[in-house]
Amino acid sequence: MNFSVNNIFFLSLLLLGLGIVFIIAENSFYQYVDDSGVLHESLFMPLGVLSFWMGILFLLFSLLQKIWQLLSHQ
Repeated sequence: MNFSVNNIFFLSLLLLGLGIVFIIAENSFYQYVDDSGVLHESLFMPLGVLSFWMGILFLLFSLLQKIWQLLSHQ
């Protein structure tokens, strides 16, 4: 597969946005402590953190790929 820099950059922004939405949803709706003191969480926090970090990695990869393309054309 040959992914262009723009596709990887778009994917990284999508993953970053999805991670932020998951983390906001977790903090707004699904996280609470019951009367016994037990913390109840959903899977939104792990999914949010995973997609956020994957977005950062893809963003770094696309930036490195763009720098490599600029240096190879000179």
